Amino acid sequence: MKEKFDMSLIDETFRSYKNGELVKAKVVLNSKNMVVVNIGGKKDGYILKNELESKALENVKVGDNFDAIITNTSGEDGMVELSKAKAEAMIRGNTIAFGLNVGDTAKIVITDSNNSGLISKLGEYRVFVPFSQITNRKVDNNLKNYINKQLTAVVLEVNHEEKKIIMSSRAYEEKEQISLENAFWQATFENKVVSGKVVRFTDFGAFVNVDGVDCLVHNSEVSYDRDKKAEEVLELGKTYNFKVIKLDRENKRVALSYKALLENPLKDKLANLQVGDVVKGTVKKILPFGALLNIGNDVEGLLHVSEASQTFIKNIYEVAKVGQELEVKIIKIDMDALKVSLSLKAMQEVPELEKLIEQINNQD
Repeated sequence: MKEKFDMSLIDETFRSYKNGELVKAKVVLNSKNMVVVNIGGKKDGYILKNELESKALENVKVGDNFDAIITNTSGEDGMVELSKAKAEAMIRGNTIAFGLNVGDTAKIVITDSNNSGLISKLGEYRVFVPFSQITNRKVDNNLKNYINKQLTAVVLEVNHEEKKIIMSSRAYEEKEQISLENAFWQATFENKVVSGKVVRFTDFGAFVNVDGVDCLVHNSEVSYDRDKKAEEVLELGKTYNFKVIKLDRENKRVALSYKALLENPLKDKLANLQVGDVVKGTVKKILPFGALLNIGNDVEGLLHVSEASQTFIKNIYEVAKVGQELEVKIIKIDMDALKVSLSLKAMQEVPELEKLIEQINNQD
């Protein structure tokens, strides 16, 4: 009986090869420097053992079958050069891409760019990140600088038939920002000590990023020296510890203090004073209930209106004016509140009528 001729053998003999093609390979020779494989057709293929991902060939032996990718159709001795590791990477990429749906998150490595955005690959899928979807911060206009960088992005569109995916790393950043903010508000409370990075200065203070949330450090909270500004004490880009002094959850505002974690130099100055000391002070400010005096060495004390005179006065203006120097007595030192109370009437003579009443009371 005449054997029937198989035309597929001719087709297989004259088959063509192209770079990037995924083929089935069967090991026919395992030498020191390469693995020779049969890939069908007239040509054999080979995989160099010193290819970057050489671990893919660790346990390969003659007769093994696996997938490989053609990397050079005109390799050594007319053979086709292949890569097993790249084939494995492509298959992994295909598996990841095939499982993606809109809203899913995946990591991609940028391989190319054009005027419209960034390009990546997931197996045989082409991944595109439009320019507007690269980041919610300032985009580097030279998109080639993103090549070989890894991005985490959210799937916006996926076409499995055409093997195309559109992704947004900006959407991922926004999603992460919301997550960070929620975690921050759940974990933060007044008087908590937090670590934050100085991100920018303003006329009234500095903004500090704490776990993804920008918080304000007012100039008055950076130093006990009231003339100091935030930019004179803190350094842009540097991380410091701060104390949370106010939380406004409704408006999402946080006030921090740097000086609250520093030793107040006023403590040492007050330690050198005693109740009963007579000091000279200059009226610095008039208040509705008294006068604020500078009694030296940057120490301030309050002269309450009730301590301003032995006789009744209605207004502190009657005995004190800004810039006036007064001799007063220290009647109280509050080390916890770091406040000094002063008395002017303790320096004055007691009126005669009051002296008589005091004598009568003493006789009783």
